[in-house]
Amino acid sequence: MIKKILCMGSINIDLVMYMSKLPTAGETVVTDNFQTFSGGKGGNQAATASLLGGNVKYFTKLGTDNFSKELISKQIEYGVDMSNIIIEPDSTAGIAMIRVDESGQNSISFTPGANSLLTPEDVEKNAHIFDDCDILLITMEIQNETVYKAIEIAKSKDMIVVLDPAPAPENGIPDDIAKLVDYTKPNETEAQILTGIKISDMETSKFALRRLKEKGFKSPIITLSNAGAITYDEEQLYFIEPLKVNSIDSTAAGDVFIGAFTAALSKGESYKECLRFAKTAAAFSTKVKGAQSSIPNLNELTEYLNGQDQI
Repeated sequence: MIKKILCMGSINIDLVMYMSKLPTAGETVVTDNFQTFSGGKGGNQAATASLLGGNVKYFTKLGTDNFSKELISKQIEYGVDMSNIIIEPDSTAGIAMIRVDESGQNSISFTPGANSLLTPEDVEKNAHIFDDCDILLITMEIQNETVYKAIEIAKSKDMIVVLDPAPAPENGIPDDIAKLVDYTKPNETEAQILTGIKISDMETSKFALRRLKEKGFKSPIITLSNAGAITYDEEQLYFIEPLKVNSIDSTAAGDVFIGAFTAALSKGESYKECLRFAKTAAAFSTKVKGAQSSIPNLNELTEYLNGQDQI
């Protein structure tokens, strides 16, 4: 039976500009290429997990503005259960301003809107939402203390916890919370913040991975952009080879990775198979512009993976 996923984190409108290069401080780069997408790390991950076969419901706060209504409708269209959303009067959805250069690299500015108003008390009052779920998939674009309370409640109910530590808290994640996390996926920057180790090559990546393990994270995965990712498989260092594709926009690749990973996990797949599914979904997502619009088709992924050697 497929395990049920509870997703928490930010859900936003993405306002995206595509340009030849990212501007430096004080520089104006002119472009006539502007698009609006549904986004937010939590929203992207929920949409991915649902579209790739997961049974997903969402919990957060949204506002009374048209963006909030649009975001709820879009998630329902993706198959996500949005019946537990708290509507905050006179508030707005979160908004992300995203610039993408011609190589697919991006720069993001973000205002959280109603996302930031979800409190630990809200989570405690709604703890019943966790009761019929098996996996918590959560990001840190909401209050840190709200994330920690959700993790504590999830673990008290014997749920699997999947944490995307983005953006990573400046002071790191408390060790008592780290010990409750089953899977976490920082990128190089987030891993550096969490461990204090500057990642510049594979060796420093290994040091950071070991430090995450020492802090209590059971199965840390450090994604290394175009260089793939590293983790442990049964205490052995395991390198995840990158999948080479014609990338045009990496905006939601990390979200697609963890959303796909969680969808595969909910179906009872092995750790290696979850990673294989996740890396392929993330790579495919970079071939299409946008965040949720770039989530690959499940049939397309399955057909591709069935024709490949196992990792």
